[in-house]
Amino acid sequence: MEHFQRHWAESGAGGIHFMPFAPGDPTGPRGVSVDEAFSALDQPGWQRWFCAHDVASGLIIGHVDLKSDSLNTGLHRCELGIGIESAYRKNGLGRRLMTEAMGFVRESNTIDWIDLRVFANNLPARSLYQSLGFVEIGTITDRFRIDSQRIDDVMMTFQVP
Repeated sequence: MEHFQRHWAESGAGGIHFMPFAPGDPTGPRGVSVDEAFSALDQPGWQRWFCAHDVASGLIIGHVDLKSDSLNTGLHRCELGIGIESAYRKNGLGRRLMTEAMGFVRESNTIDWIDLRVFANNLPARSLYQSLGFVEIGTITDRFRIDSQRIDDVMMTFQVP
């Protein structure tokens, strides 16, 4: 949870949000569910987390999470989320975490699609996702309003080979 709190506090700095929660919103990120982290991939609600830590401090500084659909009929897809603390961005950590998570999905032999959503103004993230083979499939205009800022949400997907 400490990583989530630090990462959440950075969203909105400089007017750029990357999390769909206003600062201090009690409905903000809930973190890891231990029960769901051990659920089988054929069960709705499973989660898997890939974390990076700073060797010197031992703190978690970045993560990629995969979450299943809540319906049995959607278990061939999962949703990806990512968060890298600002001091550790732009050094390839996000790509390494994404590559690990995508490798896990490939090896699962049960998941055919990885979906994600990204704010339209987050061009570095969109570029990373596209370079990994994700394609944009739609945009929800004015999806979020945070601090009077209207934010479009871009949906992207990756078909697992």
